[in-house]
Amino acid sequence: MEKIKVGIIGTGFTGPAHIEALRRLGNIEIAALAECSRDLAESKAKVLGIPKYYDDYKQFLKSEKIQSVHICSPNYLHYEMARDALLAGKNIICEKPLAISGAQAQKLVELADKKGLVNAVNFNIRYYPLIG
Repeated sequence: MEKIKVGIIGTGFTGPAHIEALRRLGNIEIAALAECSRDLAESKAKVLGIPKYYDDYKQFLKSEKIQSVHICSPNYLHYEMARDALLAGKNIICEKPLAISGAQAQKLVELADKKGLVNAVNFNIRYYPLIG
C-alpha cells in the first residue's frame, strides 16, 4: 500500500500533535513541514524527524510529492493557507477554525467542491476528559 504523503504547516503546539497522530496510522508519511522562518523550520524538522522543510508555505505547496496538507498555523492564517492549498490541488485538514468568517469558510467549501478535494476541519480534543 502506498503511503499518503502529508505536509504540515505550523509546528507550534498543535502541529506536533497532528504529526504524532498521523504517524500512528501507519499509512501516512510526513513528507515536509513549513514554518515562518528558515531557522525555525530547520530546527523543527530535525526535532520532529521530518526530512524536508520550508520557510515559505507557498513553496511547500509546489511540491508534487505532498498530497494532503494539515494547517496548524495561527487562526488568522487559516483561510489564506487553505485557499492556497486547495488552489495547488492539495487536500486539506485544517485545525479549527477553518476561517475567521462564515463567508470565508463558504468560499473554501465551494472551492474544494469545485476542485474535487477534501476540505476538513478537525476537533481532535473532543473526547479529552478535561473537555467533557
